[in-house]
Amino acid sequence: MRIRNEKDFWSGVMFIAFGLGFAGFAQQYDMGTPQRMGPAFFPTILGALLAILGVIVGLKGLAAETMDGKLERFHLGPISWVLGAVVTFGLLLRPAGLIVALIALVGISSLGSHEFKARDTVLLAIGLCLLVLAVFIYGLGLTIPVWPAFMRD
Repeated sequence: MRIRNEKDFWSGVMFIAFGLGFAGFAQQYDMGTPQRMGPAFFPTILGALLAILGVIVGLKGLAAETMDGKLERFHLGPISWVLGAVVTFGLLLRPAGLIVALIALVGISSLGSHEFKARDTVLLAIGLCLLVLAVFIYGLGLTIPVWPAFMRD
C-alpha cells in the first residue's frame, strides 16, 4: 500500500498515538458509569474519539493523492520556543504572578514564528491578560496570584 498524502497519513498516525496514549493513561483511574462518571471516563472517551478520527484521516492519506500532500521538513526551533514558553509560564506563575507569566508566555512563544511583529505580540499579550483575568480570576474566582510576590498584600 502506498502513502498518497503524507500529511494526512502521518497526522492520522499522530492522532491515533495521542488518542490511545490518553485513553491508556486514564485507565489507572476509576471509569465510573455514564450516569456517575469517574475521572477516567472523559479522557477515555475523548482518546478513543481522537484515535477513531486518526484512523479516518490516516486512511484518507492512503486513498487520495493531492498536490500539497508532501510532508515538509520538521522544524525543531519553533517547537522548542513554544515548549520553552509553556515551561517558563509554569515556573513563573506562583512567584511572578499571572500577568508576568502570561507576558512571558506570549513573548517567548512569539520568537518561534518569523511572522510575529512586536506590535502584534504586545496586543496579543494585553488581550490574553484581560481575557484570562475576566474568565479565571473574576468569572471563576480562581485563587491564582495575579501579581508578583513583592506587589501582593
